Amino acid sequence: MADHESAWEPLGAQAVSVAEAVGRREPCVLRQRAAHWPAVAQWTWERLGALAPDLPVRLVQGNRELGATVFQPSTLGAYLQSLQGPATASEAPLYLKEFNLLGAFPTLRADVRPQELFPPGALHDAQTWIGPAGARTGLHHDYLDNLAVQLVGRKRFYLLRPGAVERLGAVAAKHDRWAALASLNADAVVDRGVVAGDAWVVDLEPGDVLYVPARWWHEVVNHTPSVLLSGFFGTRTTVYAQWAWRQAVQGAHLAGLWRRGHCTCHPARV
Repeated sequence: MADHESAWEPLGAQAVSVAEAVGRREPCVLRQRAAHWPAVAQWTWERLGALAPDLPVRLVQGNRELGATVFQPSTLGAYLQSLQGPATASEAPLYLKEFNLLGAFPTLRADVRPQELFPPGALHDAQTWIGPAGARTGLHHDYLDNLAVQLVGRKRFYLLRPGAVERLGAVAAKHDRWAALASLNADAVVDRGVVAGDAWVVDLEPGDVLYVPARWWHEVVNHTPSVLLSGFFGTRTTVYAQWAWRQAVQGAHLAGLWRRGHCTCHPARV
């Protein structure tokens, strides 16, 4: 995306609480808000890989949001070992997405403090994204608010205001359980005409927190090998309503009634 950098406005840090940011319904970066979490100082590839080296994991190959959905099996130890060496040029890096690290290893919960971030009474669920430099999550929007906490490495978010993709008719037909996908990448959307104030970019360092409101489009790329903790959250009413709706859609999908084989959860049909 280097040829398009001038089209993206930097997202500045704000000294506000998460509750204030949620009230504004605008993306907000909270610099070093999680810098004191033990995970930021203590999580290393060696430590994480030693937790259960033989644990099977399913890796995503390349940008499944925009391209074909391709999976590759591995083990946690072998995959994390691969992230420690020199970066290798690859058009389709392998990415451990939506991994329930805290569920698999409850002892790691002591290293994170999400209760400090979420608004009082919010329901939330945390997943990790672990991957090498160049790993990418294609342009999409989530149905719930998200607090993205950078724990290891550096990552870049490209953000587009709700409506930017819809106006181009570029919402993809591809199914994802918890997100809507775009049929274009973020730069292509900007190239086709996004007004000032609708396109933002922000780089996250370890300890930074980014609030991404529901339905804000975003594309994400790793600058370095990275661990991100994403906390999706909302009020009890919002979360239950979204869960019921998405559960119904996913049930239809699994039954073969809705975009079977054209999704992020099953390998692409050959």
